[in-house]
Amino acid sequence: MRVKSGQFSVEFMIVITFLLIALATISMPMYNRARADAQKASDLADAREAASALANALNTVYAGSVGSKQTIEYWLPKGVAAVYADADIDGVDTDNDGIPDNPPRNGCLDVQIWFDLNGDNIPELGNREAVVVVETILPSRWDENGNPKQDWENQCPKIEDENLRVDITHRTLHQVTITYVYSAGYAQPRRIAIVDNIIKVI
Repeated sequence: MRVKSGQFSVEFMIVITFLLIALATISMPMYNRARADAQKASDLADAREAASALANALNTVYAGSVGSKQTIEYWLPKGVAAVYADADIDGVDTDNDGIPDNPPRNGCLDVQIWFDLNGDNIPELGNREAVVVVETILPSRWDENGNPKQDWENQCPKIEDENLRVDITHRTLHQVTITYVYSAGYAQPRRIAIVDNIIKVI
């Protein structure tokens, strides 16, 4: 019995179709996972760049003493839930026992950018993979051994990090002006004032 070429072509097309479906079933999840990992790496790189820019500006203003001022710009990626930089921020507590361990307290203030990894609009405190940490030269309220400093309010300037803005649902370009001021009427008279303007949203 002779096989017709049209029948062979139809059978070949059916076999190829099933092979392509099987290949797509296997490769699409791998592609999506690789894409998500690449996006996470890109977001962490953006956050590290932003934290470094902010830390460098804080260092410059602090080293320049009262009256110093600097304006910087940086991008924050989508998913950033919080940006911290004050005398309390020194080290990351990854086991939720109240004592930073990764990195531990060392007497220097950190700039920390925290991500929301599970979509609840809250920083993933305690998850070391959810934070970018950049150390500054500014003193924290702890000494280099992690013990509380005596009279730390007079040693550490108050950093107005509550003015640092985030938009968890968008990638944002920030223009931040940092000024070292002295105001006798405050509990911590030496302050680093921060004005954060979001100038572009993507």
